[in-house]
Amino acid sequence: MKRFLLPLMCLFVLLLAAGTASAANQLKCTFDRSGVLEFSMDPLLSRTSEQKMQIDVDCSSYVLISVLGFFQQPVRVCMSLDAGTTGSSTTRYMSGPNGKKIGYQLAGGANKAFPYTAGTEVSNEMVLPFNFVKINEWVPSSSSFPIYGSILDTKGIEEGVYTDTVQAKFRYIPVGGFLFPGWFFPSGCSFTGGDTVTATMQVRVHVKPFCALDVSQHIDFGNWQDLDQPRDQQGAVTVNCDASTKYAVKLGWGGQGDVNKTRNMANGNEKISYNLYSDDKRLQPWGDNATTGFLKDQQGEGKKRVIPIYARVPKQATPSPGTYTDNVVVTLEYN
Repeated sequence: MKRFLLPLMCLFVLLLAAGTASAANQLKCTFDRSGVLEFSMDPLLSRTSEQKMQIDVDCSSYVLISVLGFFQQPVRVCMSLDAGTTGSSTTRYMSGPNGKKIGYQLAGGANKAFPYTAGTEVSNEMVLPFNFVKINEWVPSSSSFPIYGSILDTKGIEEGVYTDTVQAKFRYIPVGGFLFPGWFFPSGCSFTGGDTVTATMQVRVHVKPFCALDVSQHIDFGNWQDLDQPRDQQGAVTVNCDASTKYAVKLGWGGQGDVNKTRNMANGNEKISYNLYSDDKRLQPWGDNATTGFLKDQQGEGKKRVIPIYARVPKQATPSPGTYTDNVVVTLEYN
């Protein structure tokens, strides 16, 4: 019996030593380099936005021989993010139209928990399991670093696309041996050495318009047989601007108008003069310049506002019967 057991015990020791030496020195990790932290912000609903992504980590270790799942290889991966193109240690910035910038923050948990301050490493540990029998193979395992992004409320920005580029650096190293996890290995990311990989993360937000305009309430003077007295009617435009935006509403002079004087509806070569006003007494003509005046210095309310437009066809000679029309351009300016 002694002659039988001794070779078996020696064989087991040889297998363990060969597996440990091989896998501990042959480890490789890859990182997803294609991730984009993509925001969408509608200022009419909110001037802030939150989004989540993750950077996937895939590691594998070379196994010469492993038997019955006795061997495991802990691996520690540490990630650090830089400040982006123009950021600081805690706040990064996306750049957009006319040099405007939007501040944002990155964290390793929801509600801005575990912030990814620039240059600070965050650790993630995984175990490469060697199950049953593995001979001369690379054994895979995977994990991920969650990234929670939050856009800060930034005044003075414009609609458009804002972007930033953040460089991520990863260090990874085997921790301990197969049968002995890293009991005596430095905690967290205080270890030295290991392999290093860098990756680029894109951060982007599409800021939608800060104001919306609806001109569906047209002006219809109805049917008349003569114009021997003024005919009044009313229309409206609907404006929705966020509460931090000032705006102005201008009305063009139509297709047949006399700028700064009056507007005309046409039917062929014949015309009917009319005008648009900002007050119900029809005393303040509504145009698109300082001479005629326009609705200006209005403050957004974060909800829809219906703005009436008062119209009048003055007394004038009655033209030939027919349908008389005009198209007026409504312009909403905001900043």
